[in-house]
Parts: sequence; structure tokens; C-alpha cells
Amino acid sequence: ALHRGASARECAPLRRCLGTGAGSQRIVMLGGSVAPTDPGGRLGGRRPALAFAASAALAAAAGLALLVLLLRRPGPFRLLRRSHIGSRAGAKKATVGAGAGAGAAAAVGPAAAAALAATPGPTGKRGGPQQPKRDKGADRLEWWQRLNEVKPALVIPEIRSWAGSPVALGEAPKAHKDVVALAQDRLTRGRDWLVRDSDYGPTPTHSNIKAQVNPALVRAVRAALGEEGLAEYLAADPRRVVLLLDTPRYGTLRHLVDAWPALRCCQQVVIPQADLGHYFEMMRGGEFYPGVRAQRLDHWLCANAGLGLRCPLAFLDFECRLAGALSARLCPAADVMRYFRFGYPAEPASVLALTVGLEEPAVTPEAVDAFVRWEAALNGYTAELVETWKYRMVTLLYIVRRE
Repeated sequence: ALHRGASARECAPLRRCLGTGAGSQRIVMLGGSVAPTDPGGRLGGRRPALAFAASAALAAAAGLALLVLLLRRPGPFRLLRRSHIGSRAGAKKATVGAGAGAGAAAAVGPAAAAALAATPGPTGKRGGPQQPKRDKGADRLEWWQRLNEVKPALVIPEIRSWAGSPVALGEAPKAHKDVVALAQDRLTRGRDWLVRDSDYGPTPTHSNIKAQVNPALVRAVRAALGEEGLAEYLAADPRRVVLLLDTPRYGTLRHLVDAWPALRCCQQVVIPQADLGHYFEMMRGGEFYPGVRAQRLDHWLCANAGLGLRCPLAFLDFECRLAGALSARLCPAADVMRYFRFGYPAEPASVLALTVGLEEPAVTPEAVDAFVRWEAALNGYTAELVETWKYRMVTLLYIVRRE
């Protein structure tokens, strides 16, 4: 009737429902529609239409505001917003009940309300506080720091006591003085981490040199031990060990096994391996079964100094300069000193091979040789140089005898 401009007579039933009054205005909410009454007779015209539009907009805004307020509250209403109101359009179509001066209300069934209340929140616990997230990086760093405390103390022992006297040897060569001073200084610098990545590639450019060194090791061992084989020599005393710095390719061990097959499965062949990647690669292979240790050579020398171990063969294939790495407290010169001062060379004769880079303070093979022979003499040994291989580095092969 309002839309088609009906007369007052036609709207008489509507007036009886709404009530009459000379100056009364009532707004009725019928499903979102609002109709003002006009005591003048006709309900059509501009003024009722404007009042109708304004009232409709006001009612819609009030209902939407109430709905937003309910959905912002914590608890089941928030979950209701996620699961039961799928879109913004569905929220706008929510029914708002009508009444004089009253707003709308939303109803949730008892079963649904109980299910929503029992649903765990974002913490995974019902009503509990949110747990803080763990910093896995910080946990790993703390674990690594604790692990690096489990290591032997690095020391350079004093010169071994023997029948002779270091004073009788005369003046020490300059190369020995410089290298010893550097080794003592490096002992207090850097951090001796438990592990260290190796610079030794899968196929080194000097593999042809190693192909000459490894057969020479076998010849030198036979010359030092005489008719007795290396495997039999090790079996006679469990404290006799072969000390090697080898790679997962087992280049040196392979030549020793070719000469003495019993060494294929021998825990007296000790291989300290500080590179964990190389260590696990050596562990997973089934070709050899030596005594591989996940340990640096300097840690191994210091940790086992009191066990009375003796080495008929030691190949210290460092592949780095004699001064070593300052940041890692790694010094091959100090390891040579530990080898002689802890008394690792077997008696009466043994074999020592050494590979180091030619840099300060020993830039020539002669300087490296002078350091090794003088350090051996200070501790009651003689080191006879058998053969030298010079390339980017130098490999020196000695037969060491007890004086």
C-alpha cells in the first residue's frame, strides 16, 4: 500500500494495527522494512518515503554493528565466525528480530554451544596459556658448546729424559728455534674445536705423488722391522699401533693391506679423523675395518699419552703448513713435538712420514728436515731421512731409531 500510494480508507486495517494519534509517529520493523504512520490521511508522498529509507538504513546499521560486536567477543562466537558464517554476504543476511526500541539477538543451540566450548584453542590446551616457542637454533648452539667441553687439554710436554744431554748436542738450528717458538705461541690462541672440515678433495691434484709415497712406506717398514711382518709385529703386543692420517679413499691403508692382508680388519691401525663427513663415510664402507677415531690428531696424542702406545709406522699426512691454522689451534709442528716427547716411536726402529706445506717459518724442505731431526735428537732418537718428495708441499720419509 505504501509503494502504490494507497488512500487512508484502504489503509484503515493497517491503522487499527498501528494505533492512531494526532501527532504520533511509530516505526515498525518488519523483516528489515520500516513504515512510518501519517495521521494526515495518505501515506504516500516524499516525506514518508524519506522516513522509510532513513529508518531502514538505521536499523540495518544497528543490526550489523551488534553482529560485529558479538563476533569480536572471544569464545564460541569467534569460532562461529569461522565455521558457520562463510562469507561477508552471509553475515549481512543474518536475521534481526523486530520490536519497539529493541535490537536483534543470535541464538546457538545447546549442543553446538557445548561443542564449541570444548574445542581446544590455539595453544592445544583447553583454557591454558599459550606456550612459548622453542628457539631450536639456540638449543643447538648450546649443545655444541657443551660438546666442545668434552675434550683433552692440549699440551706440549717437556723434553723426554734420556741418557744423553741436550746441551751436548750443541746449538739448536734456527729453524727449530723458530718453529718451537711458534708452536708454543699457538698453544694459547684460537679454539681447538672437536671437529674440523678437511681441505682434502675427492681426487687431489698430487695423487701421483701419493702413488710414490705409499709403496715407499712399505719398503721402509720392511727395512725397519727386518724379516718380521707388520701384521705379526702388531699382534705380538696390543699397545703397538699404526698411526695414519688417511681419507675415505684409504689410499695409504690400501697399500699396507696389499702388503699385509691381515691389516684389512685390524683395530690397531688407528686413523684419527676430525672431519665428521669423512668419518661417517669411512664408517659406512665395508672394504676395510680399521680403528677410525672421530678425533683430531693432537687430541688423540694428548689423550693417549699415558697408555704406553708405540708406533712402528706413523704417517702424519697433514696437507697444511707446518704452522697450522691459528683460529683452530691446529699446529702440525706441535704434533711432531708431541710425537717424540710423549715417546710414541717404537723401539728399536720405526718409520715416520710427514707431509706439510712450505711456508714461514720453514719455507724449504731443508728447514723442515732440520726441525724434525733436531726435535728427535732432543728426545733421544735419531731420524734418518730416507726420501723426499717436493711439490706444492713436501713429504719427508724417516727411519727413527732409539739412541
